[in-house]
Formats: sequence, C-alpha cells, structure tokens
Amino acid sequence: MTMRFDGLSGRQPRVWVRGAPKVVQVVLALLAVGWAILLAGGHGDHPDREVALYLVLMVGSSSVTIARGLVMSADRPVWLALGAAMLVSAAGDAVYVLFVSGRVPVPFPSIADLLYLAYYPLGIVAVVVFVRRRVRDVPTVVWLDGAVLTLAIGGLIGAVFLAPLAGTLTGGAAAVAVGAAYPIGDTAILLLAGLGVALVGVRRTHALLWIAGAMTVSALADLTYWNLVASDAYTEGAWVDALWPLSSIMLAIGAWLPGTLRAQTASGSRGLLIVPGASLLAATATLAWGTVRDIPLFIVVIAVAALLGVLNRLNATVRHTLLMMDARRDATTDELTGLPNRRGFTTEAASLLADGGVADTGAALLLADLDGFKEVNDSLGHHAGDAVLRAVTGRLLAETGTAGSVLGRLGGDEFAILLPGTQAESGSELAARLCRALAVPFDVEGTSVSLTASIGIASAPGDGMDLSGLLRRADIAMYRAKAGHLTVAVFDPRVDLSGEDRLQRMAELRRAIHDGELVLHFQPKIALGTGRVEGVEALVRWDRPGSELVFPDAFLPLARRAGLLPAVTKSVLQQALAQSALWRAAGIVLPIAVNLPAPDLIDETLPARVSVLLAAQRLPGSALEVEITEEALLRDPARAKSVLGNLRALGVRIAIDDYGTGYSSLVYLRELVVDEVKIDRTFIVPMLLDDRSSSIVRSTIDLAHALGLRVVAEGIEEAEVAEMLARFGCDTAQGYHWTRPLPAAQFESWLREYEGADASAIRAAGRGSQEVTPVSHISRTSRDSPRP
Repeated sequence: MTMRFDGLSGRQPRVWVRGAPKVVQVVLALLAVGWAILLAGGHGDHPDREVALYLVLMVGSSSVTIARGLVMSADRPVWLALGAAMLVSAAGDAVYVLFVSGRVPVPFPSIADLLYLAYYPLGIVAVVVFVRRRVRDVPTVVWLDGAVLTLAIGGLIGAVFLAPLAGTLTGGAAAVAVGAAYPIGDTAILLLAGLGVALVGVRRTHALLWIAGAMTVSALADLTYWNLVASDAYTEGAWVDALWPLSSIMLAIGAWLPGTLRAQTASGSRGLLIVPGASLLAATATLAWGTVRDIPLFIVVIAVAALLGVLNRLNATVRHTLLMMDARRDATTDELTGLPNRRGFTTEAASLLADGGVADTGAALLLADLDGFKEVNDSLGHHAGDAVLRAVTGRLLAETGTAGSVLGRLGGDEFAILLPGTQAESGSELAARLCRALAVPFDVEGTSVSLTASIGIASAPGDGMDLSGLLRRADIAMYRAKAGHLTVAVFDPRVDLSGEDRLQRMAELRRAIHDGELVLHFQPKIALGTGRVEGVEALVRWDRPGSELVFPDAFLPLARRAGLLPAVTKSVLQQALAQSALWRAAGIVLPIAVNLPAPDLIDETLPARVSVLLAAQRLPGSALEVEITEEALLRDPARAKSVLGNLRALGVRIAIDDYGTGYSSLVYLRELVVDEVKIDRTFIVPMLLDDRSSSIVRSTIDLAHALGLRVVAEGIEEAEVAEMLARFGCDTAQGYHWTRPLPAAQFESWLREYEGADASAIRAAGRGSQEVTPVSHISRTSRDSPRP
C-alpha cells in the first residue's frame, strides 16, 4: 500500500492503494482459513474451541478494519466507524457467551442485544459518509427514499418471517421488535450501499459492493436463525453461526480494496426511480399480509409510516412537476406582454415549419420593429414604455386572429408573427393593416403617443424552411424598410443578399469586441508654444485576423447599427486608462483623450462607470479627456449637459470635437462647461490657400480664448500651417506633420526620440521617428473619422 499527495503541484489530491501490506494479507488469509475451519467443524462437538475461534474471527476482522482507518487517511472516519461497529458486535458475542448462553430459558432480549444493535447506527453512518465523500450534492429526497424503502422492506420482513415468532419468544412483542431490528438494520445498510453504488457507479465502489454483500450474508444469517428458532431446530454451533464471521471478514476485505476519493456530482441514475415504487409495493404487501395473518402492531405502524413516506414523496413530485411546468412556461413567456418570448416563439414557430404541410401551403414570417419607441422611454420613462408595449400587443393580437398563427415578442420593441398557409402577398396586406393599427396614437397617462412600425417579410418555402434563416431575411427586409421609410418590405434576394453579409459582419464585430481585437493607436498633441507633447488622443482600430487593420469609419457605423457602440466605448476606455496607468508608472504623464459617441453622451450611468474605471487603475480624473461632437449634443441637450457635468466633477476634461461643422456652435459654447474646442481639419487643411479659412480659424481661436477655452487644431500636415497657427495663438495641434497614430510601443519609441533629439531640428524636419512615413507620402483622407 502506498499513498501519494500531489499538494506541491497544485493538482487535486489523488490516492493510490496498490494492495494491502503483506501483514494484512497474511491476517486476512488466516481469518479465511479460520472461518473455513469453523464452518467445517461447527457441529457443537467442541463448543469451547468453536466459541473461541468464533470470537477470534470477529475480533480479528474488526481489528483489521480499524487498522485500515488508522494507517491511511483516506476514508479514515468510514473504516474507524465500521470497525467500531464490528468491535461492538464482537463485544456483544463475548457478553452473550459469558452471561447469557447456558441459561434456561435463554433470555431474549438480553444485554447482549444492546451491543449487537449498536452495530447498525455505526454501520449506517460509515456507509453514508463513504458515499457523501464521493458524491457531491446528493439530493435530500434520495436519502429519504432510502429511509422509506428500509421501513417498507423491514416491515415486510417482520410481517412474513418474524411475526410467527411472537408466540414462541419469552419476550413477546418486545422480543419480536428486537428480532425485527436485526434484519431491518441489515436491510438499511444493504440498501444504503446499493444506493451508493447507483450514485457513484460500480467501477468506483468496490468497497460498497463488499459492504452490500456482507450485509446480505448478515441478513440471511438473521432470518435463518429466527426461522430455526421458530421451528425449534436451532442449536449452538450450527452452520448458520458461521455466517456472521463471514460477514465480518467480507467487511475487512472491503476495507483494504483499492479506491479513490475523487468527488463527483451525483449521477442521475434512472435506477433510483424504482425506489418509491418498490417502497409502495413492500408496504402494501405488508398490510395485505396482515389481513390474513396476525402481525404485531409495530409492524403495522412501520408499514403505514412507509406508505405515508411514499405519499409524501408523490406529493413532492407533483409539486416539483408543477413548478417545472411553471418555470418552463416562464422561460418561454414574455412577462410584460404575456406573449411567447424569443425562446417560446422559436419553439412554436420551428414546430410549425417542421410540419410537412407548410412546404405545400407556405408560410409568411413578419418581423416588426417600432420606430420612435426609444424616445418614449427616454422622455416618459420605462413605465410608459411598458404601457405602450402592452397596448401594441393588444392591437397586434386583434389584427392577427388567424388560427394557427404565432405571435411573439423577441425583445425590446421587436415582434415576430408566423402565419402558416399565407403567401408573401397576403402577408404584405396584413403588415399594412398592422402599420395602420399601430399608427393610431396611444394614450399613456393622458399623453398622446404616436408610433410607426417597420415590418420585414420573409416567406417559406421561397426564402427557406429554416426558422433562423427566415428570421435573418425578415430582419434584412425590415432594416431596408426602416432605412427607406417604406413601412413594409418583402425580402428580395436581388436587393437584400448584401444585407446577409452585413449581419455576418455584425456577428464578427461582436466576437471581435469580446475577443479583444479592438486596439488603440495614439497620436500626440503638441503644445505649439513650447513644442512639447502635452497629451495624446486614443484612436481605435480593429485588428481583424487575416486582414489589414480596419479603420473606425469602416466598422463604427456597423457597431452603431448593431447596438455595439457602448461595448466599443467600454473597451476603448478600459484600454486607454490601463495604458495611462502603465505610462505613469514609467514616468510618462500624459492625459489621454477618447472620443465619446452620441449614445454614451446621454447615458446617465456613464460617469459612474468612468469613476469605477479610474479607481481600478488608481488614476485621477485629469488623466482622461473626452471629446464630443456637436451632433451628439443635439440628441438630448439637457441630459448631455448633466452627463458632462458629472464627468467634469470627476476631474475629466471635456473637449468639443470637429468644432465648426455642426449647428449653433456658439450656443453650446455658452451653455456647456467645456475646457477646449478642436477645430475641424476641414478648416485647417486649406489655410495656406484660402484666406477665408484662415480668417475663420483665427476668429475661432480669438473667440475661444475670450471664453476662457483652449484651442486644439487637428489635421496639421505641413510645418507652414503649424507656424501660422502658432502666430494665431492656437494652443495645441496634432496631425501627420508630427506622426500618424501609432501603437503604444511605437509611440513610446517616437516619444523618446522626439524628446531626446534636438527639438528645433525635429520641428524643422517636420517629421517624427524614421519609422513614421513622411507626411507627403501618405494619402490623407477622413479615414480617422468618425472615432469613438
């Protein structure tokens, strides 16, 4: 026997028992030989020697079992408890020999029976601990089933085999009760061992199989003994006496079998399902036996208790079934509208499409999306939005009363309708009626709310018989209806096939965000007065596997359409602040500017999320600057002002990006608390050739300074433009004149070279490091805009 613990390797403990020690094998062999001698010579010819051998076998078996618990830590409580049970039973034998045997009549029950019966609680504890150390999360009902089955079978045994002894034992009913306790105890341990085998599996429960076998032998011995007593045929030293030592020897062998302590989750063995039925049969058989034979009252009580246990189990099963039905209904039903949710609609619709008749009669799938619903939520609150959705559901149900149709809410303000036996043309007519019904204003708490709907239609079998494919095509048609203000659109493969590519790109982008394929490049912001780098702007790129770097204007519109802009912003903020923390640890203290899309600007949870991200990196608010566009401000000026105010309270700087390209710029400069404006490159690039552009830029700089704002010019590509801006008093500039946006590592190299070289030479050269492509050789378009 060897034992090994891989604690140092960090792996789960594993125990190998390659075989019992030689001394144990010798002892077990001697016990087996002694038992054979007892069996062969057990005729009562030499009672003293037979009794001594009997006691040696019992004490020896218990000692070997206890030694197993003392020598090895694995399952120590199990084998100590079982060994103690065997030792107590052996003590009962000794007491019986010394104080009970030989008296006429032999008293029963006697003091020896107290020791014998103490065997069973210890044995039950040992088996339960053995099973629980190998099986996690055994349901309580499994143990209760085992207890009920024990009562039922024990009662049956008592009724059939032991009740006839009531008149032959001096102790009367008490003697029968004690006599019944033996086979019931054997049955309890036997059933628990069988339950453990069902839960753990035969391959991992060799010891349990030996325990079960030992209890079978013990139960056979007890029943045989009582039948011999009933027929007055029992004599001490008979063959039946050899069965009890055999049971003990089997337990000792089981203790030393190889095993493992690796725990596993309880398996759902279907064999356990027969336990309540077996309990019911045994309890019923006991009571039926009592109608034709006299059985003690306590046997009747045991049988009734087992029946009550079965009825309780049946009641629990019914309640559990009802709860499962409720849970299944809840899992497939939209709580707000009572319609099938996405899962429920998918299940019902897929079942209808699987019907062979649909291929002949056809079916139309309508996908409806409410236009303007978000504004209802934003302006009136979510409770008003919920009321609108319930009212929309009522109108949809009123219009789609077709027998066999399936209406579901897929999520948000999106509904789907499957109409079996309907062609695309009929589906279009229904869609038009739905749009007219939804166009009637809704009354929400005294407020008239008007909505429109965009509906896309796909039909089976023309557009396919697969539900997911039909939903995808209906979604493409719906987006075409929404984009073209068509209200209703039927999927047309000649027009809409490109939309399927768009959906695939949306899915790819969603995966890219999850897998961390969005990366940041950094462009320095140069103080024109000193030439020093005073900050950086973070620009997002998609490092798409197997493709060139994807610029934001190629994927941000897709992210906006797929509702992924918040996830993009979160990724950009996390990466930017993490990079800022790394740079600060290296002595590079530069605030990082990130672009904030319009949806985030009206998200009132944004300041709290930014605060958490800053705290996670242990950064002050001044480490971050957010750039917003005037277009973003137009969506909800009041909410945007609140969000920006809360960000500024954190110490975050605010800049208006692309200044001069929006509307009412002066109004926003007056009403919003901002720190700087960024003049759009469309005014910067033509400055050398267009006096009007240079005049606009100069006036903007003067105006911003008059309002106490700093000015940043972007898109600087030539040294002459930088010099002109410096003369105009512009504070900061950025552009390809110094460097294109660079990955973090390349930016660090550029920064070291820029700050370490002769500043005047670098500025005169109008370029950064040698790794940066000269400005004149780069095609400069608006590909760095839009930016998140």
